[in-house]
Amino acid sequence: MSLPRILEPEVMSGAEEAAEYDEMDFSATDNLFAERAVELARPSAPIIDLGCGNAKIPLAIAALLPPSMRIHAVEMSLEMLSLAFRNRAQSNIEAGRVQFIAGDAKRLPFRDGYAGLVVSNSLIHHIPEPRGVFLEVGRIAGGQGAILIRDLVRPESQSALDALLIKHATGWSPLQTRLFADSLHAALTVAEVRQCLADCGIRGVTVTQITDRHWSAERS
Repeated sequence: MSLPRILEPEVMSGAEEAAEYDEMDFSATDNLFAERAVELARPSAPIIDLGCGNAKIPLAIAALLPPSMRIHAVEMSLEMLSLAFRNRAQSNIEAGRVQFIAGDAKRLPFRDGYAGLVVSNSLIHHIPEPRGVFLEVGRIAGGQGAILIRDLVRPESQSALDALLIKHATGWSPLQTRLFADSLHAALTVAEVRQCLADCGIRGVTVTQITDRHWSAERS
């Protein structure tokens, strides 16, 4: 029997958890995500980042784009938004280039087809019913907008999950390790992601497992 999905809180509301997450080093995967997003971006078309968290990814994307490009970064957790504002202030990115929106990725304040590119990294595993987010992705991207969504893959067994903790979380604090384990438990499988996209009628998206712990859904 495959490992069952165990949900974690949708919103990271605790200051300690948000701070611990901000200290975790995801720079390697964040930079790869930012580089791919820039490849998919449309000139002068808005970029929408869903679940921006501490904003390290939208800031990394903005650093690679022309100054005229704008990113709307949506985040529900006020604790994470506080870190996002701090990280933007400490960067070389002007506030107008990465604009933060306190909001729910399942109810977005953008018109149909508004986005030239919709990106999201490590949001889906937080959502009890991910189809709510995928429906909004399909709505604001329309039939032409590019899509880049990445997240963790739920392991097939507890032993596989434990092996990932040993491989990737050695040296982390106990809280950071627990956050990672909880996220793996809450993640979707590649098959579940494909089914969600099909159920939501989003076409032209390719879903692949890109690392031992990540999937990527892309449409160019």
